[in-house]
Amino acid sequence: MKVIQLQRQNINYKDYIKRPANNTDYKTLIKEDCMLVDQDNQILGIYITIPPLKTKLLREVVKRVHYQTNRRTQGLTTTSRIFGYMPRETIRKDYCSSTALARQNPKYHTIITNFAETLSEYYKDTCPEIFSKHQAAVKEKIKDEWTIVGTPFTSGIINKDNQLNYHYDRGNIKKVYSNMVAFKSGCEGGYLCMPEYGIALEIKDNSCTFFDGQEILHGVTPFEIIEQGGYRYTLVYYSLQQMWKCEDVNMEIARFRNRKTDREKTRLKRMRGELEVDELKDIPKEKSRNYNIFKELNIPIKFIGTPFTRLPKEYQKRLNDYKR
Repeated sequence: MKVIQLQRQNINYKDYIKRPANNTDYKTLIKEDCMLVDQDNQILGIYITIPPLKTKLLREVVKRVHYQTNRRTQGLTTTSRIFGYMPRETIRKDYCSSTALARQNPKYHTIITNFAETLSEYYKDTCPEIFSKHQAAVKEKIKDEWTIVGTPFTSGIINKDNQLNYHYDRGNIKKVYSNMVAFKSGCEGGYLCMPEYGIALEIKDNSCTFFDGQEILHGVTPFEIIEQGGYRYTLVYYSLQQMWKCEDVNMEIARFRNRKTDREKTRLKRMRGELEVDELKDIPKEKSRNYNIFKELNIPIKFIGTPFTRLPKEYQKRLNDYKR
């Protein structure tokens, strides 16, 4: 495998973070299989192509999955689907569980998670030290039943035709690699740009990329679907740090049932007007619809209640775009 040595450049991260990647942000487009290393010959990432036969079934499933489109901060709309396992969320879901895809379409979910074992073999062969570190960190902190069988991964996401802004991955186990496999057809562009190293990876069809997305700033350059039925899918497999809080499945089920019972009791008391003052403190205060919209559009909540014409023009534009 070819080794490409890279020099980290000093960049102003504020000029990049959360904005779209551009083709002017890199000097070198890498198209061939390679190992990326820094000036001290430490591995930064791996970029390889795998045989189409190994991904044939996975590709068909990815094309058939039902995706969810979400509007994010700064008006960015993304289409994706998560798989694997999810940690607790204090307000929305205070227990660990499998993702909705596992429950709604177990056959597709099994095919997607089974491929993680194939990907792990490539990960192990190309980055043995990082893989061992990754495996050990997961084994030490996370119960086996919350990992994808035969791998160090707990979860993943499928991105469909998303030009993701520059960002760092958050919430994963540190100092290990996420694994990404890509499917492209009838698509031009959509490179993975790493501006501090002055490079972009082509992310061609059937390619795999292993790198530390929590340490390296990255984003997707513009792309165009040039054929009817064209697409750009990326599946990213990773290990969520918060999964260490998950107990065994039976305890998580009991936790869910207890929480549900507590909520039902509180709801009944509220209807009867029987809540004590101390119990009222534990009920989250309802937030207005404007609060949720302002939060989604990254508008400071201090502006809630301000007449529209007195809002800064940038915020007026965001609200107008949102209404459209």
